[in-house]
Amino acid sequence: MADQLVTLAQIKARLGITDATDDVLLGELNDQATDFIQDLTRRKLVPEVGATYIVDTAAGSVIDVTRGIRAVTTLEVAAADQPDTGGTYSAIAAADILLRPSSIDRRPGWPATRILIKGTIGRLADALNGARIVGDFGFAAVPPLIQAIALDAIATAYTAKQAGDSDAIGEEGSPVAVWARMFAEGTDQRATLDRYRPVTFS
Repeated sequence: MADQLVTLAQIKARLGITDATDDVLLGELNDQATDFIQDLTRRKLVPEVGATYIVDTAAGSVIDVTRGIRAVTTLEVAAADQPDTGGTYSAIAAADILLRPSSIDRRPGWPATRILIKGTIGRLADALNGARIVGDFGFAAVPPLIQAIALDAIATAYTAKQAGDSDAIGEEGSPVAVWARMFAEGTDQRATLDRYRPVTFS
């Protein structure tokens, strides 16, 4: 799976594993922990490079990008509602695209969360699928705190599985850890994950 918060090598180093016997199991646990953490935070924590998204727009000059954006390759806007695929858009000049908050005002290592369009030309319409964005989204790398939490969870789940934890068997014998136990309300892990939830703009 491409969306994995940690590598197999990191997991095996953490657990002191030197053979490949449990590589499939560890990969499944990695997939599950990644899915749970990204669902809980409501954020894709694995970097995206050159991704394309079509978003609704409100009249003005601001596009909110709650998952975060590091760079804009292409920004195109529409004058009216557009279909989910295709559509008619006009490109905005790179010089007229600004990312905010500016780097000096962002939390260290965090992406911008808004795109601003300068000037009076090319501003946004109140439109469904009003903008098409190509760029690099989210964090440049999985945040170290997130990786630490994922490694803790995977190591705990693997140890429980090896000890015969009955909670760790799922469909077709695949391991299904009770991740909610590891990220319960009131834990330090949950408090950290809550910090990574996107800001919702009003």
